[in-house]
Amino acid sequence: MSVEPLMAAALRLSVSVDSLAALGAELQLRQEGQDGDPRVRALLQDVVRATGPRLLEGLDDLQESSTLALIRAIFRQAMDLLEDPAREVGWSYRDREILQAQGQVSRLIVHGMGAMAAQRPELGSTLQQSGAFLDIGTGTGWLAIEAACSWPSLRVVGIDPWEPALALARRNIAQSGLAARIEVRLQRVDELDDRSTYSLAWLPGPFIDIGVAARALPRIQRALKPGGWLVFGLNAPVPGPLEEALASLRVVRWGGHAWTPQEVTERLSAFEFEDIETFSPGGPILFIVGRRGH
Repeated sequence: MSVEPLMAAALRLSVSVDSLAALGAELQLRQEGQDGDPRVRALLQDVVRATGPRLLEGLDDLQESSTLALIRAIFRQAMDLLEDPAREVGWSYRDREILQAQGQVSRLIVHGMGAMAAQRPELGSTLQQSGAFLDIGTGTGWLAIEAACSWPSLRVVGIDPWEPALALARRNIAQSGLAARIEVRLQRVDELDDRSTYSLAWLPGPFIDIGVAARALPRIQRALKPGGWLVFGLNAPVPGPLEEALASLRVVRWGGHAWTPQEVTERLSAFEFEDIETFSPGGPILFIVGRRGH
């Protein structure tokens, strides 16, 4: 068989690689307030305009920095796949850049919850009252920090079983000035033993496999206060078979499960969560929301 079709496919796919790198480079220059070589900068902007004429218009600093972090995480994890495709599945990264970038992307989740709360007065009221937020899989602590900034009445508890990420979280939290309101623990979610403690809990579905979810959900329910909210995040549906295969590959490498909204809804119902609904905060994620009964 001729190698030409394989080479042609590799070159075709390289367009996406180079385009993503150019977008990230333009965002980095914007974030750092640098111009760079004017010839290179002009061509970077040509690539961005060709990708989407108004792609970078009207963005705030968080949106720009989170997108840049996402691009960095994508490239670093792609290199991990390319260099070590035989490694055991699971979130076992030690690369500081992967850990920090993945955490920085998660800051947007807090704003998605805020958008959901703006449409649900009872949830909005909960976020403004004294209480506690459980950040499951806190990683490097960026979601916990953003939650503490956004909801000053809540204290935040972040749990994670991966010490290399928590070591970075402790430093990030100390530098944030919010250490008095954020606690992090080296703990698996299926070993959670709090009871009637939290007003709101976040569970990052793509990092949680089916077996862990089965053990964790009843513990999360017990850890919530009566009427407390669980936000189960999962990847939004993707448009085609290539995108679906790539999304599934990414999740399996993380040691998680490619949950569907129906699967999550059925699981929450089985563990007696109430008022279950789906909310789209925009972007590549969905929230499945349930409550512990009063």
